[in-house]
Amino acid sequence: MIDTHAHIDADVFDEDRDQMIAQAFENGVKAIIIPAIEPDRYDGVLSICNQYEHIYCGMGVHPHNANDYSAPVEDRIITLLENPKVRAVGEIGLDYYYDFAPKDVQQEVFRRQLNIAKSYDMPVIIHNRESDDDMIEILQEEQNGELKGVLHCFSSDLTMLRKALDLGFHVSFTGNITYKKSILDEIVRATPLDKIMIETDSPYMTPVPHRGKRNEPQFVRFIAQKIADIHALTFEEIITMTSNNAKSLFRLPLFLIVFLFGLSTFPIIAQDDRNEEDTEEQVQSIEKNPYARFIGFGPSLATNTIVETLTDIDRPERRDTRSWDGNPAFGFSVAYNPLEFLMLEGGILHTRNNAKLKNALPVPGTPTDPDVYTVFNITARAIANPRSKVAFFALGGINFQSKRIHSTNVLFTDDSQLAFNAGAGFMVNIPTSFGMIIPIAEWRLDFESKNDTINLPNEQKYKDWGDIEISTFYSLPRLTILWYPKF
Repeated sequence: MIDTHAHIDADVFDEDRDQMIAQAFENGVKAIIIPAIEPDRYDGVLSICNQYEHIYCGMGVHPHNANDYSAPVEDRIITLLENPKVRAVGEIGLDYYYDFAPKDVQQEVFRRQLNIAKSYDMPVIIHNRESDDDMIEILQEEQNGELKGVLHCFSSDLTMLRKALDLGFHVSFTGNITYKKSILDEIVRATPLDKIMIETDSPYMTPVPHRGKRNEPQFVRFIAQKIADIHALTFEEIITMTSNNAKSLFRLPLFLIVFLFGLSTFPIIAQDDRNEEDTEEQVQSIEKNPYARFIGFGPSLATNTIVETLTDIDRPERRDTRSWDGNPAFGFSVAYNPLEFLMLEGGILHTRNNAKLKNALPVPGTPTDPDVYTVFNITARAIANPRSKVAFFALGGINFQSKRIHSTNVLFTDDSQLAFNAGAGFMVNIPTSFGMIIPIAEWRLDFESKNDTINLPNEQKYKDWGDIEISTFYSLPRLTILWYPKF
């Protein structure tokens, strides 16, 4: 068996990569191809290939990383094609599901890499997600009789399959064809055996019966068995055919003999429908979060509306509410994401309220400074859909608030206290070549934990009130722009 597409350079394999590779070879895998996806990973991919005789790779820039493509990157890919371990240009292509790069950029980068492959007589490893029309148009325009390759993890319809086959391409299937709700049986059945290859796309797309666990090359046998079942052929026939296809396309220097005896060394684990259904419903396959976040920081801007409820302590039936709108607030935030659905933020926000001075009766000899609020907050955002480009969240946390309040030209009070915050909002995940940019729009309410007692003799409305108890909260439509640099 040959796993024609496995990202075993991924970080999730760092702790047991050697053991994982050994298990793959012990379970019947004869060769593995690692498709590189971005320049920063090229050295790591080659390092793995150089350690193992039967591990090879492709070199390219994935559509997710199309913004990173440049002339120096292109020169490096061309140089690396001279390495005997490099057997393809890839992983390249188009991805319109996650728009990490503009479509026109993806298309230009894809075409440039297709031309590299033609110029250096290399096959291509193609990624295609929700981009069938543009994909087939580009392949038709670029096919001059010299372009060859494989559409990996094929999940398109029969029309796309036939057009790809007409252009001379192979197609490769992975773990999603084993899922109970898969609708790909017809596609697999329609694919000629001399054009089929198998892959795991490790660590993603784990096949049944291991769905929900990390995928790895040894599980490629389950894809082979599923294809055998669909074509009503033996497991051994599918292994022979797919291995010969891979050897031919990638020019692998392998002496491939499939030993038909001793298949117990890589047994197919039987499952009844009940167990498969339980696996399908209870566990989901591991997929990398396309908007992974770790540590970010950036500025905040808010419009702070200060809302006070006043109660006459001597006559509690006297109650009033007043507010001051449009007080600009400025701050800075640092965010940390211990989990993909949890963002912890520490920040500071500063506000000055000049409105009281404009409305107060001046008293000679008394201060005329504005109210000043400085708030330090620790807030948790619970993100409902962390893998979406636009993600929604609820928030809550605590504040440490320091304020200097001017009591209508009579006195100042300095006060520090704990407060609480709550709210909701949304964020937009914008991947860039220098990290993730995340604008966050939210409505936050800050509630003071204790009330103030004060007297307001120089405000006409309250001059005949006695001591007044004031409870305060702050309403802040707030914009924060976080930058998560690449680490």
